[in-house]
Amino acid sequence: MKAVAPRSSPAEFPLKFEFASERDRATWVYGILRGILDVPLVQRTERLIQFTDTVDAHPEREKIRNAFREFWSHHSYVRVISEAGLPDEIFLLRELYARAAKRFMPEDEVQGDLYVLLDSLGLEQRDAVWLASLPESQVRWWADIVRLTVPSMLASCKILALRAANVALARDMLILASDDDITKSSFFHLPALVESVVLNPKEFPAWERQRDACVAQLREFNEQLERTGTSAGLVFRVRLLRSYLWRIDQVLGLRQPGADARQFAVSIVRGFASQRRIKTIAGTTFRRLARSLVEKTGRVGVHYIVQSPGHWRVMGAGAIMAGIVTCFTAVMKYTISARIVHAPLLLALGYSVNYAASFLLMQWGGFFLASKMPAATAATLVDAMEDPAKDHMASLRAISQAQTVVTLGNLLGAIPGSIAIDRIWRAVSGHPFLTQAEAIHGVHSVIPHQSPTIAFAIVTGVLLWLSSLATGWVANYVVMSRLESAISNSLRLRRRLGFRGEARLADWVAHHAAGSAGYIALGFLLGTVPVLVTLFGIPLEVRHVTLSAASLGYALDAMRFYGGMERREIVFSLLGILLIGILNITTSFALSFLLAVRARDVQAEKARSFLREVGRELLASPGSFVLPSRKAS
Repeated sequence: MKAVAPRSSPAEFPLKFEFASERDRATWVYGILRGILDVPLVQRTERLIQFTDTVDAHPEREKIRNAFREFWSHHSYVRVISEAGLPDEIFLLRELYARAAKRFMPEDEVQGDLYVLLDSLGLEQRDAVWLASLPESQVRWWADIVRLTVPSMLASCKILALRAANVALARDMLILASDDDITKSSFFHLPALVESVVLNPKEFPAWERQRDACVAQLREFNEQLERTGTSAGLVFRVRLLRSYLWRIDQVLGLRQPGADARQFAVSIVRGFASQRRIKTIAGTTFRRLARSLVEKTGRVGVHYIVQSPGHWRVMGAGAIMAGIVTCFTAVMKYTISARIVHAPLLLALGYSVNYAASFLLMQWGGFFLASKMPAATAATLVDAMEDPAKDHMASLRAISQAQTVVTLGNLLGAIPGSIAIDRIWRAVSGHPFLTQAEAIHGVHSVIPHQSPTIAFAIVTGVLLWLSSLATGWVANYVVMSRLESAISNSLRLRRRLGFRGEARLADWVAHHAAGSAGYIALGFLLGTVPVLVTLFGIPLEVRHVTLSAASLGYALDAMRFYGGMERREIVFSLLGILLIGILNITTSFALSFLLAVRARDVQAEKARSFLREVGRELLASPGSFVLPSRKAS
């Protein structure tokens, strides 16, 4: 049954037109607007018509309309025009904080500020749709009340133009331009031009030319960010400048023939509906930043794809060396936990420094760690998916083959290496490195049905993925800030380090800074997160495939010495190591793949189609994802 709006009598509407104060008037306006908006959407137009009919039937109708008009002519109306729907701040984090505060902090709605009053109404997108559907008679009734005056237009456009010039002429924005001469920026003369166009509407074509020039400069900014790297702050400000230009264009267009004032009012309502949303502005901005991080990480992934038999041998040898380094990492881990410190925070610091130092040694030696590869290779795979000239299935096979050889190399270095080190330790000291209790725990902790090793391995995969974000962020920063060039041409550094030292430092920054940052981040994540989580009563242990393999080698050799080791435990523990490796790698790869897909706006159907294709290829030829064909080798 169709809902019917209740017929209202004139007495239902408070038709005052004399007020003791501005606050009294604002309270009256707020009550009327609230009374109309609180009605269900299907009845709202009828409610509005009842209100305007009641006013028209009142003997003092002009005084009532003047009361509305005087409130709408408040100087804060300029703020409505120049700020509704636009960010309040020019820095992203401050804008996110401001929006969060608006959602939770109370405000004085009737202080006299029209902007605050309208913002407090909690307008939604459906309210804008309703406004666009109003009968023309209602639009005409309200048009004279809310019409923009020339002084309001001038003030709001000048405010917007000055803010745009302030953002665009900041030093970090000028660096993005092809010519950093501040007077050549398209935004430099914007405030003066806008004022002229407001006062002389016939000069609107001049504004259109200037607007197009500003848009072209913003396009240049975006292209530069695509080439050199980006930051969330710069992306946010480029979008902010576009919003300023769009609003100025809207306001100036109101003085042109055939202007649609109703459409402008609808956009203002849409602005109020969106300006408290945190997800919208953060999602768009961080997606662009994620795209840049993914691109920088993907460049590293190219080096992890096997391209020749010689490359196979290099990666295999580097993987074995990384496994051997991890044997000593495991020794230090046991030493720190059992023989040096017991305070949780010192333990976390000791673990972190131990892991980070080991990973940096691998970076310095050019060794390969299987768990570090998935994040980089996932981005490379998405690149292949986006490029029609590339065979993405061939890329996936090459990635999988490289991952296999490095994983096996790590295990071949870690398990036999740790057994060899334990034998040397036993020859010198007369007993294994681990006690019997430590050895038993070391074996049982990696057997899936005897410990939560599956959950621990998945969490470790998440930590591996997080470390890749640090790699991408540093790579992005190095490129964006032109750090290599700055070091190469720094007279101060040259005086201290000399030409050779300066060149070496620049080369290290260009080729190793991002990887080192990622390894340091990984070391501190693996060393700190489990200890900190344990403080809250949640048991969590690292299940990193190479580190777990080295620890298992010490445990197995000790169990052989002490006796009581069963063949079944050996088999299950080795299978547990393989499972840890699979979970580490697939978790990190999956998260990196999803991030790359979202950052590059790959369509969901395209991603699902790719996954279905992978499933078919795996069923048809699983071995091709492990070992290369003879033709390829």
